[in-house]
Amino acid sequence: MSDVLLVDIGGTNMRYAYSKLGDISIYDSKRMSLDNLDNFDTIINDLINHPNLDIKSAVFSIAGPKVLNTISMTNRDISVNENNLISKFNLNSCDLLNDWESIGYSLSDIDDKEIKFIKEGKPFNNTTFFIGPGTGLGAAVSVEGRAVMATEVGNTSGLTQQLLNNYNISDGSSFTALESVVSGSAISKIFSIKTGNNISSEEVVKLYRDGDIDAIEVIDGFTKSLAEVISDLALTFISGNGIYLAGSLMRTITELMDKDLFIKQFLDNKLPQHRKILELMPIGIINREHACLLGNLNYFNSK
Repeated sequence: MSDVLLVDIGGTNMRYAYSKLGDISIYDSKRMSLDNLDNFDTIINDLINHPNLDIKSAVFSIAGPKVLNTISMTNRDISVNENNLISKFNLNSCDLLNDWESIGYSLSDIDDKEIKFIKEGKPFNNTTFFIGPGTGLGAAVSVEGRAVMATEVGNTSGLTQQLLNNYNISDGSSFTALESVVSGSAISKIFSIKTGNNISSEEVVKLYRDGDIDAIEVIDGFTKSLAEVISDLALTFISGNGIYLAGSLMRTITELMDKDLFIKQFLDNKLPQHRKILELMPIGIINREHACLLGNLNYFNSK
């Protein structure tokens, strides 16, 4: 029986695993940090030419929009094409997914214990919205639990200037896209602007936990901004089946953040009839390990 290679390439790390054709589980999963992808072909060649496996199919989830069977990464200078991969590595099939498409497909067989709800609700349709701030801001929509549509909402600019008010920042000249104010890299950048201290988002979260005043202002600003973004997008897609956040940063922040502040901001400044719609929508955190890799596998098995 042949094997399937599953690869997830994000802004910071690359994860991969394998599965048997027709199986629903993965094995031999590993993560590697990415300083660059100059040796991308060598990495993939080594994964495909595994001495003990017979790789004939592969599914890649990559942080970037898919256009004409090609994904050009948002945060790295690399483009990946399905047909080129099939030809170069002698595969029977190769599929490319936006990384948030794979998150959407991962929910099709998720266990309830792998989701932690920060807001209960009463689902009223089969449209689900997924979002997650990491290196950038990714989002996707699932309809009827099957088709998943990736978005590039993180690279829109309509809300950017308004959201800076949540951080008490008046000069928005260096903030051009939505993900520049709602993402892990945004947390680092805004904290640096306020304090002159260049540290990672994880370190800012640690300072928030320790009661640092500047970190509290930044994380509370992030909490309000994320809630506003989700509120507007939830109404855009009428995501009555719920809103699901994913990513290691969100799992950490939601353990610490002011959830009452988040829910208040999610519901505020809406007409009564729209507020009622938002009140029905559950909001949960996906705690599933290897969500993208499992989403890749679910997509492959659904074909």
